[in-house]
Amino acid sequence: MKISHFCWGPELKRAVNFLAIYGMVMSVIGAMGAVFLFILPMLFGMTGVAGLAGIYTGATVLLLVKFGWFVFSFKLHQKNTAEDFAGVKKIIKIGNYIIGSVQAGFFALLLIFGIIFITFGPGYNIMGYIMMPLGGFFLVFPSLLLDGIRRKHSGKVKAWIVFKLVFLGLFLAMCMVKLFIAGQVLSTIIQLIMFTLGFMYCSGMVIVHYNILLDDENVLESALENFSNKGYYLDNQQQIKDDPPAYSQTV
Repeated sequence: MKISHFCWGPELKRAVNFLAIYGMVMSVIGAMGAVFLFILPMLFGMTGVAGLAGIYTGATVLLLVKFGWFVFSFKLHQKNTAEDFAGVKKIIKIGNYIIGSVQAGFFALLLIFGIIFITFGPGYNIMGYIMMPLGGFFLVFPSLLLDGIRRKHSGKVKAWIVFKLVFLGLFLAMCMVKLFIAGQVLSTIIQLIMFTLGFMYCSGMVIVHYNILLDDENVLESALENFSNKGYYLDNQQQIKDDPPAYSQTV
């Protein structure tokens, strides 16, 4: 099976191997960042209780997330190496559920806080009027992704992919403006690298699942077509038995 839609056409095993190794490498780098956060207060001699609590909480959450990502990627690599493609498809599906759920949760919070700011936050109305429509609009696409995964509907998954590609184009255009017009070189390059790293993994995971759905749909269509042709052949055979040719009838 080749990943030919929204991709250059690598084999499923090769594409999954890239995602697994990429996930393990990035999770290790993220875990190293979390460890650095743990030792950061000692390096700078920080003593504030509130600041220390915030840093240690963030570092703990980051470490747990990266550990979970490493385990997920390692399991995916194991299944792919053993050529257990049923297991690979299951893990890819779980990964898509995680991506869609995290995005849906984030945009739902954006929508909720926008409503709260409009209703109970005097002085924050403008921020609320910006957050609420943005959260509501962006919430549509991860919802389509989750529903497409659940219903095995490739069209809804495709809508998420197209949206991400459009968003990528808009983000790159914004980066070019900041880079060449505003002159924000270092911050723009860092943002571009971080966004690209996340985009490659999330979009790659969803694109692989989308191609799996298309392959399953093609297999189902072929099976239905074969069944239909077989049924047509049996009907013709039955009609021949029921209506023998004229030369077989005696006068």
